[in-house]
Amino acid sequence: MVFPLVQGMTIVKNRSARTLSRTQLVWVAFFVLIPSALFILTLINPKNSDSRVINALVAIGERPVEDPVFSQVESLNDWSTIVIQHLGQPSGVISRIERDHKMKGLNGIGYHFVIGNGNGLGDGVIHVGYRWIDQLPAARPTESLLWEASTISICLVGNGDRRPFSDMQIRHLARLVQRLQQELAIPSERVLLASEITNSSVSPGQYFAEAQFRGQLLDFPNNK
Repeated sequence: MVFPLVQGMTIVKNRSARTLSRTQLVWVAFFVLIPSALFILTLINPKNSDSRVINALVAIGERPVEDPVFSQVESLNDWSTIVIQHLGQPSGVISRIERDHKMKGLNGIGYHFVIGNGNGLGDGVIHVGYRWIDQLPAARPTESLLWEASTISICLVGNGDRRPFSDMQIRHLARLVQRLQQELAIPSERVLLASEITNSSVSPGQYFAEAQFRGQLLDFPNNK
């Protein structure tokens, strides 16, 4: 009669051990697996803290005193040139662009500004990169010998050799460039396409509405 009791006690003990083991597994998952998953998500979607997004820019004549293009910049450098280029891809998610540029050895996105087309980044939405906020030089294309350190780099999401850019992209590109011209006294002849300073590039492509864009530039004397 003793053995069944002992066996019963043994069974209860084993069940308790199994219950304790499951509890331990739960805590292991909480303290080990969840932080690991968060770390992996951070790698997949890297944080881009030194940047901002401008959803819309009003016309240059309605420009506010606190202009979002310059509000985070403490002191402007002496920029002399603006270069327009395209991403070369139909869509542009900022975290992916940043990851691609880091894989090429950069510290982050190589452009000062990125203007979305609605695929990844909103149509006409302007991403202001850390290089502009911190007033750092843009990444120079390896094939360009005419690229200057005082160049402001603006990238349009899309491939202008395959299809036109959206009306919102061209509109906000013009408004952005107008602000840069006005604030930095950059003449229209110093607003260039990447293809003009790079022999091997067609950026921003044959479908870029150059005449429409240049017709909106401000007229400043070229004193630089």
